Amino acid sequence: MGGLVSTPLLVGGAVAGYEATSRRNTIESVNQKAVDRDGELTQTTLGKTDSGSTGDGDAFTYLSATSDLLNNVGRTVGEQVRVQRNDDEVAVYTIQGELSGDGPGVAGNALSRARLDLNNSNWEVNNSDQENLGDCRLACPRPEASVPINDDDEVDVDVNPMVVNPDLSVEEAQESDDYVEVSKQTDSDVIVLSPHGGDVQPHTGEQAETVVDELNGDVDHWGTRGYRNGSGAFVRWYVPSYNMSEASYPELAEVSENEYEYAIAFHGTCDPTIQIGGQAPQSFREEVRDAINDALEGTDLNAVLGTDEYRVDGDNTLVNRLAMRCAIWIGQDEESREQYGMEIAEAVAGVLESRV
Repeated sequence: MGGLVSTPLLVGGAVAGYEATSRRNTIESVNQKAVDRDGELTQTTLGKTDSGSTGDGDAFTYLSATSDLLNNVGRTVGEQVRVQRNDDEVAVYTIQGELSGDGPGVAGNALSRARLDLNNSNWEVNNSDQENLGDCRLACPRPEASVPINDDDEVDVDVNPMVVNPDLSVEEAQESDDYVEVSKQTDSDVIVLSPHGGDVQPHTGEQAETVVDELNGDVDHWGTRGYRNGSGAFVRWYVPSYNMSEASYPELAEVSENEYEYAIAFHGTCDPTIQIGGQAPQSFREEVRDAINDALEGTDLNAVLGTDEYRVDGDNTLVNRLAMRCAIWIGQDEESREQYGMEIAEAVAGVLESRV
C-alpha cells in the first residue's frame, strides 16, 4: 500500500492547545447517526501516505481507508475506528478520506502511524525550555515520527468499528487501559460534556460529574474516559470533539436525539488562562467567566472570553452541535484543573442552577 493517495475531506489548520478551534469545513458525515450499520473487525495492513501535514496539530488523529475497508467495517469518511496492531498498541482514528486501490487497506502519515508504536516513542518537545511534559503540552502532544513502525512500508493491523468498549465499566477500563463512554439522561434541557475524560485530559471528567452532583443529578451528562498506564492516553484515545461522530459513539447518538437549551463542555489546554468559548451569547459567556473568576479570587488564575482559536464557535464542535441556544466551551490547562477544577465546576453549576 506504500504510496497510496488519499482524497481528504478535511481542511487542515494549526490547533493551539488540546482543542482550541472548530474547523468550519469539516467532514459532513460527523452528524450522521447510522449507528446500526453492519460492520465487522477486519484484518488488513497499515500503509504510508503523505496525507496530512505534520504541522497540523491534530494530523496524528487521522487515517485514510479504501472503500472496501469502509464497507467491511460499516463506516464512512468522517467516522471513527479503533485500530489495533498488537495487545499493547491500539488507537482511535477519524477516517479522513478514501484511498485509491482495491482490497481493504488503511494508510496514514508518520505521526498517525507512530500512535501504534507508543512503547518505542518519545513525546515531541516543541519548547526547548521544557522537559517532556507527557499529556500536557503547549500544542497537542504527539509521538515522535522516528519510531520503528515507520521503518516498514506496511504493518498488519485490525480495524474495528467498535470505538468505545461497551462491555467495560469505567473502573474496568482504567484497569485494562481502555476507552469507554459515560452517559446519564434525564428530561433536562441542560447537558454537561466531558468528551476527553479519564487520563486523556485529566480532571475534565470529574469536573463534569461535579456539576451533575451539584445540581442533584437533574442535568444530562455525556463523556468518554480513556486510559493508558504511565502516559499516552491522550495520544492513544484523543478524537477532536468537532470530529466525534454519533455513528461511532452509541451513547452520544442517544443524547443527540434530545433538545438542549444549554450545553457546557470541559476541555483541556495548556494555556494558563481559562478560556470561555462556544456559541452562547456574549452575555452568558460573561456570566460564566465572572462566576469562575469570583470562585478563583485570590489565585493567579483568570478566566477570559475566548478569542481567535479559543473562540470555538464553529458549528461542528460537539458542544455547539448539542445546544440549541447556549453552548459554553471551557478550556483550562492541567494545573488549573488539578488545583482548582472543583471550584471551577462548582462556579459553573451555580450559573446553571437557576436554569435547571
